[in-house]
Amino acid sequence: MANIEKRGNSYKIVVSGGYDVTGKKIRHSKTYKPPEGLNQNQIDKELNKIAVEFEEKCSLGYVMDSNIKLIDFIEIWFRDYVGNQNLSPVTIKGYQDNSLKIAEELGHIKIGKITAKQVQDFYAKIKCSTGVRGGEKFMVTAEYLEIVSKLKQKDISSKANINDDTLRRLKKGGHTTLEVAQKIAEAIETDFDILFTSTNEKKPVSNNTVLHYHKLLNNIMNTAVRWGVIPFNIIEKRVELPKLEKKEASFLDDKEALEFLKLLDKEPIKYKTALYLLIFSGLRRGEVCGLKWSDIDFDSNVLSIKRALKYVPGEKAFEGNTKTYKSMRSIKLPSFIFDMLKTYQLWQLEQKIKVGDQWKNKDYVFTGWNGEALNLDTIGNYLRRFIAKHNLKNIHLHSLRHTNASILIASGVDLKTVSTRLGHSNVSTTGNIYAHAINTADAKASDALENILINPDNKAL
Repeated sequence: MANIEKRGNSYKIVVSGGYDVTGKKIRHSKTYKPPEGLNQNQIDKELNKIAVEFEEKCSLGYVMDSNIKLIDFIEIWFRDYVGNQNLSPVTIKGYQDNSLKIAEELGHIKIGKITAKQVQDFYAKIKCSTGVRGGEKFMVTAEYLEIVSKLKQKDISSKANINDDTLRRLKKGGHTTLEVAQKIAEAIETDFDILFTSTNEKKPVSNNTVLHYHKLLNNIMNTAVRWGVIPFNIIEKRVELPKLEKKEASFLDDKEALEFLKLLDKEPIKYKTALYLLIFSGLRRGEVCGLKWSDIDFDSNVLSIKRALKYVPGEKAFEGNTKTYKSMRSIKLPSFIFDMLKTYQLWQLEQKIKVGDQWKNKDYVFTGWNGEALNLDTIGNYLRRFIAKHNLKNIHLHSLRHTNASILIASGVDLKTVSTRLGHSNVSTTGNIYAHAINTADAKASDALENILINPDNKAL
């Protein structure tokens, strides 16, 4: 029960919060100063009401002070802040993964006692490491691959709480995340380090990774300020951050793209259509996988991008919003793309007939064998095999989006149009990413002026 002490013209309400790990008693306090004009009975009534509400908030964990440990505050932050933000499951998973490292290194410190030096040392430790293990991918070791391939799919998927596609992919030599790999190792009662091997080459952590941790920790500390837990955010202006590393966008130039498309003509219709669509539309991977037949206007040759397929490791893919509000858009494409889509649609109908009542009528353009949404990695994995087979320039799936934008800009299409087609929230975003293409377009413009305004005798007209 709350203890109430009179102190001059005000009252101090004290609630016990148990004991900390050192055995010291935790106390929460609140001061109440009655407004003028109230008699003692009215004061007592209001005071008791405030004391009961304060005690209830303390018991539920809503009352905190600077003595709360960071690890405990992070737990409350997830419950009361993240839980009320309507965030994407992918975003929440990212917060959860990064918060584990923050809690591991700084969680034992009281939030009001965290210093800029401690945070600076934490960032330096991340930077000097050779990769955070949570970002690795894992595959079944060669000696255990045959054993795993013979395991009953549904039994293991159910016991490990993962989807069937994940295990099916691993049986074929595919890879998965650390979290999923640990679930499988536990489910089949096999030592993790014997069952799985990392597919990632160990390399230094980038500055951008450090900035991801800073962004999350800074968000947590700013929330603590807003909630009155700490007076100010110690790390906001006192921690030196590494510079953002700008990576050059990987793309195909026009000659490389022509060769790519020529070779693609001999590939299976499903992957040929998907990769052609990626180059000519500039869609993101999730937007292509989330495309439905109802989004295609064959009469007008227009695609409507209304959703993106998203994925949390170990769980089924789900439909989500496109990356930004402006990403919901309609774009016109060449007529031959729609002819290709019609051909592919007939092929898909044949597959649907073969599968029979196992087919899931979900209207997706690109699907798995049973009509379910296509796994987001499927097209990317095919692209890697295609590149290796033909010894092409080493690109990834997003490079096809960069190829689309780079060729459009270099050909003289204005930046606003390209930005709208890509679904960028700002034209400046497009300009920053495709500076190389803008420089090419600028050089062409200079040459055009010279050809138009200078006569054959090299004299101005």
